[in-house]
Amino acid sequence: MKFRIALICLFSFIYLNGYSQSDVIKIASDVLSAKVDRLGNVYYIDTKNTLNKYEPKINRITKYADLKNGKITSIDVSNPLRIVVFYEDQASVKFLDINLTEINSFQIRNNYVEGWISLVASSNNNGLWMYDNINRKLLKLGEQLNTQFSTGDLYLILSKKITPNAIVEFSDELFLCDTTNGIFVFDLFGGYKKSIPYTAENFERIVSQNIVHKNTAILLNKSELFYFQKTDRQ
Repeated sequence: MKFRIALICLFSFIYLNGYSQSDVIKIASDVLSAKVDRLGNVYYIDTKNTLNKYEPKINRITKYADLKNGKITSIDVSNPLRIVVFYEDQASVKFLDINLTEINSFQIRNNYVEGWISLVASSNNNGLWMYDNINRKLLKLGEQLNTQFSTGDLYLILSKKITPNAIVEFSDELFLCDTTNGIFVFDLFGGYKKSIPYTAENFERIVSQNIVHKNTAILLNKSELFYFQKTDRQ
């Protein structure tokens, strides 16, 4: 199974980074995607549609599954106290606490019926960013999950048709990532600022920059297995 690139992680083959088997421990196999939060905890979705949280400091794995909502589309772990789990097919969002216990949920179609939400990300005001793939616009929801504002049609704003596959807020900017057209940067009011030509390096740097610091935990994969670095390396 192909190991897909996940947001907010560094992925690389072990032999390219000089790690031996003694440097890493195997966490799981059949991992579809993974992320790391700012505390160094690893979150990964497995082929059983279960969200797993691995805490390396105490060597503990916590699991969360809600099969009635279908396949997990994405997770946002930028706030470790409020994990955002998005189910696109059911237009549902679950909010989990640090122990992966559900603390709230949000049914998108009960509040927004105009289009189809294909991307969801956490916002700095304990709200959400959403991307409407039909009307091609961004929406920002407040802490009470009410729509605060939305952009116009991004096709008209950007003068190009986009098919974004990732969205992430960092610092005072929102990044909408399109593997064909580039990375589009907006302010926190949905105002378009600039675009960055797409490269794998730029994409990884942008979506990883809130955790990529010296001695940050590194994820590695080899032969479709999932590893986590045991110790910090300079």
